[in-house]
Amino acid sequence: MKKIFLVFSITISTFNFSQKKASKFSVDYNKNIETYFLAEILSAEHRRNNKDFELYKIKECSTYQPIVKKALDQYGYLKNSPIAVATAELNDIIMEKYGLGNDALMQSLVYHKEFPSNDWLNVYHFEFSRLNETQNKEVTDLIKNYLEKLSKFYIQEKIETFFNENKDFYQGAVYEYNKQIPVGFTDAMEQFYGEKFNRYVVLISPMMMWPISDGEGRGIGANLVLKSVAKNIYEIASPFVKVEKEGQFGYDNQFQARFLSVHEFGHSFVNKEVNKRSANLQNFKNLFEKSNLKETMIKTGGYGDYETCVSEHLVRLGEIETAKIQKDFERAKRLEEYHLKNNFIFLPQLEEKIKEYDTNRVQYKSFGDFVPQLLEVFENSNIDFINSELEKVKK
Repeated sequence: MKKIFLVFSITISTFNFSQKKASKFSVDYNKNIETYFLAEILSAEHRRNNKDFELYKIKECSTYQPIVKKALDQYGYLKNSPIAVATAELNDIIMEKYGLGNDALMQSLVYHKEFPSNDWLNVYHFEFSRLNETQNKEVTDLIKNYLEKLSKFYIQEKIETFFNENKDFYQGAVYEYNKQIPVGFTDAMEQFYGEKFNRYVVLISPMMMWPISDGEGRGIGANLVLKSVAKNIYEIASPFVKVEKEGQFGYDNQFQARFLSVHEFGHSFVNKEVNKRSANLQNFKNLFEKSNLKETMIKTGGYGDYETCVSEHLVRLGEIETAKIQKDFERAKRLEEYHLKNNFIFLPQLEEKIKEYDTNRVQYKSFGDFVPQLLEVFENSNIDFINSELEKVKK
């Protein structure tokens, strides 16, 4: 899977065609996120890091992402503007100094009221478990200062006009994504994880560039804690189908849409449980570093540390179990095969282990209660097993 990692949205148009009853799930788009990705397009030539890849994305994606092509045609003259330089500088700093990618910016964009507003929906603080308090504050300040500039850019360049002119395309993309999603999947997720969130929102992003190969795109997770303490969780989705004719919008792939949605929402259930138990994974940390797993997982999806590797395995386990709860055994089987092909070698052991959780929900009321047992699968492994399983995948 070629994907990097990790809103309360003022809705422009929200559709619930595939969710027959009152649902926590919706699909929408967000002007803040789209404006950011526009600025990222303009910033490519100013990047110190990943410049070649950023330029490649523009060349590649502009051929089959109509919104990217229109943005370049309409705003390409701004490639040396202050917002282009500021966007490049922000991304380079957070990568060089803090080891972060642009996914780190998404949460701030959903915490901020939609442009042209300068207000926030709630107090925003950047938090990442592998940064200390001082570093998290530094990143918070960098992002807040940047969003002030992005908001001014939106107003000065009349970006609202762009969304109005392309409203039909955005609405078409919302509808196209929504019709791929199975009814009641959020109920199945909540049943499996034993935890609930307030809203589950997919934010389609036709402006986000990610070269499309084999029907794959990029999803980014984010969440927003409202003042009522309720939490909305989000998936921000790039197109994963090339738009080659009228009536296409980039999201007409049922497997990928379902995979990305359940996957990104799953991180909100899983990551916090793994992060707070990193001390339980010291042996696996050593195995991850000394076996071939680290190198393989970096190639698989940029998963370069042991905690991320564990989280990604557990999220994929959640996808499979969610499909089984929905009695969609064909999807569950396809997910198993898909993830094993992409080097998630611990999945068979995790699927066997999770049976104890499924049959003993009196003791294990939530997924978090059972995570320590799942971590044993990683801790009790060995280098020979890991390397042997990775070799089997190659064959």
